[in-house]
Amino acid sequence: MLDREKVGRAISEQRKIKGMTQRHLADLLNVSYQAVSRWEQGLSLPSVDMIYDMAQILETTVDFLLNGLPEERKVISFMDAGLDVKKIHAVKDRLGSLVTRSDRLLHTRYADPVFFQPDTSGMADPVWVFANHVPGSKERFAMENGYDREICMDLVSSAANNLIRFGVKPAVLQAQVVCGNNDSGQLLTMGEAFREACENSGIAFSGLEVAAQPVNYHAVEYRLSALVMGVTDRSRIITGDRITENDVLIGLHTEGISSISYPFIKVILDRKPDTAYSKIDGHNIFMDEMMKPNASYVNVVSELMGQDLIHGIFSIRKSLFSRKCYDTIPKGLGAGISISSIPVPALFQSIYDLGMMDRECFLDDFSFGIGMLLAIPEAQCDRAVKIIEKHHKCYVLGKIERDDEHPDAKVWQSYSKAACNGKPQSHLL
Repeated sequence: MLDREKVGRAISEQRKIKGMTQRHLADLLNVSYQAVSRWEQGLSLPSVDMIYDMAQILETTVDFLLNGLPEERKVISFMDAGLDVKKIHAVKDRLGSLVTRSDRLLHTRYADPVFFQPDTSGMADPVWVFANHVPGSKERFAMENGYDREICMDLVSSAANNLIRFGVKPAVLQAQVVCGNNDSGQLLTMGEAFREACENSGIAFSGLEVAAQPVNYHAVEYRLSALVMGVTDRSRIITGDRITENDVLIGLHTEGISSISYPFIKVILDRKPDTAYSKIDGHNIFMDEMMKPNASYVNVVSELMGQDLIHGIFSIRKSLFSRKCYDTIPKGLGAGISISSIPVPALFQSIYDLGMMDRECFLDDFSFGIGMLLAIPEAQCDRAVKIIEKHHKCYVLGKIERDDEHPDAKVWQSYSKAACNGKPQSHLL
């Protein structure tokens, strides 16, 4: 007499070895997945015809399914740990098609090293520059609310801007996601977002490596990172040593909220949850505006550098008045910034209008939609503005000044109105 439990264990074992779910096997046999479940639990037996079909599908013998091996196999598979290896490898193959096709990208596949041949022509003293980046505090909000595309594009901008602020054009970027057993649609959306953001900034995309770890992450959880690399001649690295008194400070516009400022948004949303779905200017949803990817400045900085128009670059990630941003300014000088020159975006105005932060706190924690400041020679201001406006909105915010009245402050509020090309600046605060 057949041992139903032994038959059930044999079916279950071979199904897992083949990387199939109960539903997948049931579909191939044209039965319900409940029927497969009952067989594997030893509650019922499949028919003789069904046993024969099952043996062919599972690539084993009828004898094994009915009797097992003389010494029954004891197997633990990735499926027992919740990892569908077959599915993950299928997704990786599809992600591979998103890799940039370039003669310089010699090899990239799964977890292999990336082989990239940089263009060092004309460089007397080439310097490789690289940095690893994570999305920061916005990542969990993105993960829980479906902003997977936006957080990936934001990560590319953050990584690219970190190199370009030193005058180094990013050459290649590799992204990684550590996740649970994510669905292929979500991972492909991420891969496509990384590819698009890289293409927009002229960066070779070497792929999205997927490290599926269901033992560490729930199915919908993930952690992102990106490694970006570039190469430049040592003499072209922007260090701030060319910054001089009266250099004009031009602010470049960005969307969304920096990850460094997001913890303050989290407190606001915890205290006033309805804010997330409130409308800005009567039509745009607050959290949609908040999660817009920040701008990448690779193209505009590259063009300005090509015409030797930049003396210094300051990356603004939280506040325009964070001293840390201006450490490269030579001793004895500082940045005098006039906030009256900034047309504050509706998103930031709505945050201020909530009345949860006073003016000084707001100035300390938000950037007014300015993602980067450029120090431009005063005589070249008009020319630089024309170039920048082809890529981004921009505002003349102040000048590099002597710090006699602000010893070693590096940055302070200036109450003089900055102007360039005769254009008045907007004032909302």
